[in-house]
Amino acid sequence: MKVTKEQSELNRQALLDAAGRLFKQHGIDGVGVADICKAAGLTHGALYKHFADKQDLAAQAFAHSFRRGFDKTTRPKGGAAPTLATYLDPYLSRRVRDDHGAGCPVVTAACDTGRQSEAVSRSYTAGFLELRDGLQAVLDPDGTDPARATLAVAALIGAMSISRGVVKTDPKLADDVLRLVRRGIEQLAPD
Repeated sequence: MKVTKEQSELNRQALLDAAGRLFKQHGIDGVGVADICKAAGLTHGALYKHFADKQDLAAQAFAHSFRRGFDKTTRPKGGAAPTLATYLDPYLSRRVRDDHGAGCPVVTAACDTGRQSEAVSRSYTAGFLELRDGLQAVLDPDGTDPARATLAVAALIGAMSISRGVVKTDPKLADDVLRLVRRGIEQLAPD
């Protein structure tokens, strides 16, 4: 039976959603194509109709996951301009820390990306730059110094990574890391 264009696009989205969630939870190397197909409720054939290979899927899933989360996070209700809290609230939250399938793939894929293809790295780079540029608009409205925004993104990634790494053995330390890094990033904001 022939699949309509609409159904084909829905299948592609289901694969991107499943891959994005699973890659954030288990890392790219921790997830097989069969796992993604099963989670999406589709066959290997459907996956390979849309993606050349797992690396192509990973690159596109990263971009898809980043775009959805970034747009949701940075477009506050009422159309207000993003603030520093717009970024810090979700990036440094306990809820996101405790749910490895949640949050920004820039955080979850930071170390994993270096072991992947150039296409995955390119997708990661685009996400990093967009996040940095968004923070730069808040931290440096004149746009003359990307250092503060780069530092803030690095702190966000590091804080979430450390907090996730220690939460099972020292929940207080995990919470302190999120709280203290947030305070440090807030100090980067213009007066």
